[in-house]
Amino acid sequence: MKKLALSAMAAWLAVSAPAFAEKLDMSTVTCTQLAAMNEDEIAWYLIWLDGWLAGQADNTMLDIDELGNQIDGIGKACEAAPESSVINAAKAYLNG
Repeated sequence: MKKLALSAMAAWLAVSAPAFAEKLDMSTVTCTQLAAMNEDEIAWYLIWLDGWLAGQADNTMLDIDELGNQIDGIGKACEAAPESSVINAAKAYLNG
């Protein structure tokens, strides 16, 4: 059953992936650029960011509630500094 669920999720992700450029330097995306993305692109970016930050912290846990808190905190940091990169806004929130 798990294999079927994972296969279905992989197929859904492949079909629903946003039409990003083939390569995107995620460290250069500003808060202003993130705000201009559509909902799917924002979701993909924030999920990637959560994974990247978790990797930096050597944290293998996914806490959905904490992810929501992080998104809210990063959003506030972005409002305060819209030209900042989203990664720097995330670091400011997490270190603040």
